[in-house]
Amino acid sequence: MTRLLRIRAVAAVAAVAAAGGLCGPARTAAQEVCDGPWELEETLRLGSVDGDGMLTYVRDLAIGPDGRVYLLQSWDPIRVFWPDGRPAGTIGREGQGPGEFPRPLRNLGWLADTLWVSHGLGTQFLATDGSELDRVSFVIGLPAEGSTLRPGRPLPDGTFLPYRMVNQDSDRFLKADRAALRRVSAAGEIIDTLAIVERHLGSYALEHETDRYGWGVMTEHPLGPWWGESGLPVAATPDGSAVVLIGEVRDDREDASFDLLRIRFNGDTLLRRAVPYKPRPITRAEQSLQRERMADRLARGGSPWDTSDPERKRRIGRELISFPEYYPPVRRIVAGGDGSMWLLREAWPDPADVWEIYDEDGRLEGSVRIEEPADPENWDPRLRILRASRTEIWATTRGAFDVPYVHRYRVDRACR
Repeated sequence: MTRLLRIRAVAAVAAVAAAGGLCGPARTAAQEVCDGPWELEETLRLGSVDGDGMLTYVRDLAIGPDGRVYLLQSWDPIRVFWPDGRPAGTIGREGQGPGEFPRPLRNLGWLADTLWVSHGLGTQFLATDGSELDRVSFVIGLPAEGSTLRPGRPLPDGTFLPYRMVNQDSDRFLKADRAALRRVSAAGEIIDTLAIVERHLGSYALEHETDRYGWGVMTEHPLGPWWGESGLPVAATPDGSAVVLIGEVRDDREDASFDLLRIRFNGDTLLRRAVPYKPRPITRAEQSLQRERMADRLARGGSPWDTSDPERKRRIGRELISFPEYYPPVRRIVAGGDGSMWLLREAWPDPADVWEIYDEDGRLEGSVRIEEPADPENWDPRLRILRASRTEIWATTRGAFDVPYVHRYRVDRACR
């Protein structure tokens, strides 16, 4: 069994009271805000050390029309489980033929009674029995952005939020402070641009240093945004009807805020709300920790044509990395299936991760605090949430011997 998490949920009364002059229990449009903590109760766990329930790295999760749970893994077929957690078989295998999925695998989901799977070559559509119904494949070259677009997440109207792959000019994308989130047709044509997305730490990517060191490297900043839709920090709702993202960040110490946006797939802006926050400086000690992490990364890998010794590469890693003054205010977004929005805040390297939950109008409802497992050197979430609503979340962890597990938690929002 994996190690149990220490999870506490704390209501965000202070922020609500500051905004509306309230004290004690208050009510928003969605729910009652409590003085006491919320709780998460684990109701199901998938995964095992061996046997039919064993998992590899789980990239995405979807719930089928019949309640079965579908897990998209990096290295193995789609695993299917009955609602009570019993294994219900697998779908597909690695390859490029009918019913096979080429790597890298990206996402999966349901459109009515059709299961779709996005991967490196396109998007496949499957019947409930796993048989292939259709396959969409195209490549859109974007030389100015150092990347290409391929079919990704299908939308209800038959268009796609494309999957981005960086090419030999990847520095143009990795160094950019912003990039376009586009909508494309099944024929491989760009239909429109839904948003220009701020990448924030994009300009802090490590740059090529061929002239100085005799070899080059381009990699993401360790504190940079995660790759969501189209390689951008954007989260789509499970039904594909809208996306959630962070807009402008104003990090003035006296009046700091970030814009929380919700945009419909046809481009209509449903929400734009300025959320106040307190900027958190990146300390010298935290910078040193990240420099050592980058030094270790280059010493283990770095450029494939580099023949220098590991200690030289460690020195280069320490010299190349630079930092902004403050942490980005949001590390990751999950768009809930019920209109809620879950934001992982800038808690690292504090002894907990804090997920804040906002309603459809961008008002803070509460927060969930994840205290274990603890890895002070890891910027990744302690609890990687795959699906969320106000009443239930699905998330992944790693237990003993690095064994992956998937958990379902009930969100207890009762005031105590």
